[in-house]
Amino acid sequence: MIYLSSFLFSEESVDNPNIYPYNAFSEKTERRLYFGPVTMLYGNNASGKSTVLNIIANKLQGQEYVTSNKYGRVAYFARFVEGVGILWGNVSGNSSA
Repeated sequence: MIYLSSFLFSEESVDNPNIYPYNAFSEKTERRLYFGPVTMLYGNNASGKSTVLNIIANKLQGQEYVTSNKYGRVAYFARFVEGVGILWGNVSGNSSA
């Protein structure tokens, strides 16, 4: 069974600290998430759980995040998603890009 093995946040930054989703992870020190066959995301309200899932869905072409193009939100979100790295794994422990 193939699953998402790891997720690397975009290293890109923007000058405006209020641009979503850049602002959601600006203070986070961990830049990579590792997943197992079953992974749970947990945390306080507004900690970024849904944002991470939206980014993963978009990276995998799920197109979960939908908003108007007002203020360039779609463009910034798409640019962030392009900079995200993913690594696939399987239950036997072998990884592939």
